[in-house]
Amino acid sequence: MDALSVDGLVKIDHVHDPGRRRGRSVEEELEGFLRVYKDGSVDRFSCVVSDVPASEAPQDPVASKDVVMDSRTALWARFYLPRKAVSPLGSRLPLLIYFHGGGFVLGSPAWSIYHVFICRLASQTNCLVVSVGYRLAPEHRLPVAYDDCFTAVDWIRRQAKQHSHDSWLSSYADFSRCFLAGDSAGGNIAHHVAVRCGRTDMKPVEMRGVILLQPFFGGGKVETAESDPNLSQRWVEVFWKLSLPVGAKKDHPACNPLAEALDDVSLPPVMVCISERDVLKQRNMDYYHALKNAGKTAFYVVLKDVGHAFQVLNPRSQRIPDLIKVMYDFINESNPCT
Repeated sequence: MDALSVDGLVKIDHVHDPGRRRGRSVEEELEGFLRVYKDGSVDRFSCVVSDVPASEAPQDPVASKDVVMDSRTALWARFYLPRKAVSPLGSRLPLLIYFHGGGFVLGSPAWSIYHVFICRLASQTNCLVVSVGYRLAPEHRLPVAYDDCFTAVDWIRRQAKQHSHDSWLSSYADFSRCFLAGDSAGGNIAHHVAVRCGRTDMKPVEMRGVILLQPFFGGGKVETAESDPNLSQRWVEVFWKLSLPVGAKKDHPACNPLAEALDDVSLPPVMVCISERDVLKQRNMDYYHALKNAGKTAFYVVLKDVGHAFQVLNPRSQRIPDLIKVMYDFINESNPCT
């Protein structure tokens, strides 16, 4: 996306630019969102997406609230609870831990496009959703996002073990049905966090599955698809340049999970959701096949005629109900895809 298009909001030709007026030299720019200067400073702004607050208003079908998990690193999460679960007879809900996308350098659970999608996801899957706000590159390069997101999962584990003081977790979360999910860079994070969880005693939390929505994986070979309406090759390259450890190439495991053998990795069942027009479609398919070849339980689905991260960038897409149905079925272990 040389420019981001969120339904009717299209290419940004002119951006208010106080940084350039001060004469600083720009090293990289993602138009309308991010400017990185050669002196190491970073400006973040958005002409397309705004932040929205959490809300526990009684008329909202999904209540939401923000929770600080680690004040030292400013790690936080936005919790989403379907109102229909808030009743004396309500059963406990699957716990879905979600990691947002944005190439590791952009995004937030508070972004309006994520808030709207996660509200919809929580309501239609009937899950308690925890959307994690992790630190961003280039100020905090990988593996910081992995560290933060694993810390968030471990925070939830400790809450479960210590009989959480958080009323939503203690009253509504089924810790025996925990799922990791994420889109784009968040899908990449979900894979790496799942690998760490597989090496860790997570009791009493039970990881039942991982859902990757158009996971942002890379490698040495340049993507060749040209039809993606949402993600350009230029943005792919800038994302990796700003997020990988200094000096790392795109064969680094953070970029390419196939750089390391998956045979000995302990993973729960994995669902890979692929967009037909995604510039990363083939990489997503390669990841699925690598899981299968390593003996893992894995499924995939291809959503027709949509691009990368369509569920947040194109919130009126007619494919979103299809995607949420796939996620619902996977969480409830019914009708898995291929």
